[in-house]
Amino acid sequence: MNSVQAKEIAKLAQEKGVLAAEAIWPRYMPSRQMIQELLNSGIIGKVGAVTANLSYPISQVERIKNPALAGGALLDIGVYGLNFVLMHFGTEIERVESAAKLMETGVDGMETITIFYKDGRMAVLTHSTYVRSDRKGIFHGDKGYMVVENINNPQSVAVYDANDRLVRTVEMPKQISGYEYEILECVKAIQEGRLQVPSMPLQDTIFVMEVMDGLRKQWGMVYPQER
Repeated sequence: MNSVQAKEIAKLAQEKGVLAAEAIWPRYMPSRQMIQELLNSGIIGKVGAVTANLSYPISQVERIKNPALAGGALLDIGVYGLNFVLMHFGTEIERVESAAKLMETGVDGMETITIFYKDGRMAVLTHSTYVRSDRKGIFHGDKGYMVVENINNPQSVAVYDANDRLVRTVEMPKQISGYEYEILECVKAIQEGRLQVPSMPLQDTIFVMEVMDGLRKQWGMVYPQER
């Protein structure tokens, strides 16, 4: 629900000597490295911005609208938008600005988030529980742009030049369910006696939770368990 709980889990896992990891599946997928390699290759030049969205019409689902269940768009789907940006742009953030439309129950139904990086890059995210979006992530460079299909589970990447000509298409590997990558990494970590996994160390989980705590503070959104 918040960074306090995330820190408690991390502390308890360390004390008990057990593996703890967050199941943010795109963190573990081959698509993560494939997207990063394309960005690093310079195919779209110097990357200065990214836009991403993830929205589903799920506002009437109980776990979404109920504050007692830590509901809202941010913790359910916004966490994927944030992870998508942080995976590829890093954590050297200067400031975060946002605005949210709250439901009658008091949780966020829809929001926009703008992340300003210390090096001048910018990320703009939108999440909604009212509508269905295209779920695209688009990286903007000075020589072109790159469109990722479905930031929640990347399917393909299309690369365009500065004249909007498609110059490359990259398909992601076929999946069993998409969950196999996080399972395999956890199995390997347990076999090696590790308490954390490389793709999603707990410090990354805590960082994301701290960002989301800050966003909710901007909106004045407090869960009943936090009062």
